[in-house]
Amino acid sequence: MESLVNIINNGSFPSLDDASLIQLLYQAFASEIDRLKRVPPRHEGDGSPPRGSLGAEGLTPSRLLFGEDFCEVNRSITNILAVRWVLADQYDALTLGQSPTLRLSRDTFCAFQAYAQPILAHPEQCLALVVALIVGDMGKDPQMEDDVAAKREGKEPGNRNHDELLAHAVAVGLLDAPLGILPAPQRRDVILGIDVGATLNIPQLMQGENVPGSLQCILRFQDNPSAFHLKYLEILFDVAGSAAHLDARGAVSMIEPVCRSILQALPILEEVIAGRTSLRQAYDHVLQNRGQMLAAKGFSSLSTDSPSDRALLRVLAMGRVADPLLAEQFQDAFYSLPDATRSALVHGLNADGCEDEPAVVLYYMPSVFVEALRVLHDAQRQTRQTALHSLMGFMARTLQVSLDGGDWIVERDVSPVREIVASPAFCQDPHILDDYVLEQ
Repeated sequence: MESLVNIINNGSFPSLDDASLIQLLYQAFASEIDRLKRVPPRHEGDGSPPRGSLGAEGLTPSRLLFGEDFCEVNRSITNILAVRWVLADQYDALTLGQSPTLRLSRDTFCAFQAYAQPILAHPEQCLALVVALIVGDMGKDPQMEDDVAAKREGKEPGNRNHDELLAHAVAVGLLDAPLGILPAPQRRDVILGIDVGATLNIPQLMQGENVPGSLQCILRFQDNPSAFHLKYLEILFDVAGSAAHLDARGAVSMIEPVCRSILQALPILEEVIAGRTSLRQAYDHVLQNRGQMLAAKGFSSLSTDSPSDRALLRVLAMGRVADPLLAEQFQDAFYSLPDATRSALVHGLNADGCEDEPAVVLYYMPSVFVEALRVLHDAQRQTRQTALHSLMGFMARTLQVSLDGGDWIVERDVSPVREIVASPAFCQDPHILDDYVLEQ
């Protein structure tokens, strides 16, 4: 079988079928994919096995390779399948499994193609993107921290998240094999993208999860446009496969509001890199775009010039709200909070995380909202309202800033709350979260 590198270099990558591409990926990156097998499963959804579309049995990429499902294998390989679907103009394959009401439009798909195709027409760029997507989640491997420490002669890497750990892994040479197949310019671009990604998470920007100060390191892409665009493509395709641990039939997460938001943010971030707009202005422009999409569907118009509106826009973005009726439920819950609680929430969500204004990032808050909305999908409106009220109260408490460590941006991992909201007890009485305090 011809190697994946040769197939990409001779321009026939888009003509591969999905099953052949998956086999070629494992042939080329067996060690990297085996690391992804060790990543602990994500406890989301109703516990059903993920749906697939490969062969008559409807296999997922992981079941095709290993006969069983591994979350990060399905996600990472679906990212790369999505690259092929875009290049091969396979709109139906990319949108398979998406909700009909939020399905990616053909026009937005074409805009996605118009951005990606000129860059990926160069084989070395296409190969660099494949490598970046394969290694992007290797920091989640539980063994990676020990491997990095061993390379550093026992010195702990001091990571706070898997993206930072990945950057440490590059620094000590653990990714030399996959990076080594790239020409030197593309290798430098991928490494710069990993370094920037250790502290900048652009999807967090799209969903209001981070703060303006989180964007500071994007300035490292000044004078490196090829590295920026490669990183941006990596982000787009990483989002495309981000729900493949639940449904691997297509790019089920790359729905219309998500893809439009990311594409709309591209020129805004280019303005930041060029020094023509501030971090706060860029952040608010992205938020305002999200608000305008809801306003176009009939929801009330919100302005980032109003602290309360801006805070609500961030909550709506974290809730991944694209429906005006759901947006109204969020708004009602927001304004039903006690004045002191709402004031604390508004203050915390308007902190920039810059040198004169420390801020807290509620890491994984969007997935908490998604899980809450899933388990309460069939609940009475008042129950959902109470749940949203309880979640926003939790946010207000957790956004309180402590600068004991001297950091201007403090990340707090709120994923433990996901287990609470997934429990039958929360469905019966969402108030159980009212007294919960996240451990520091």
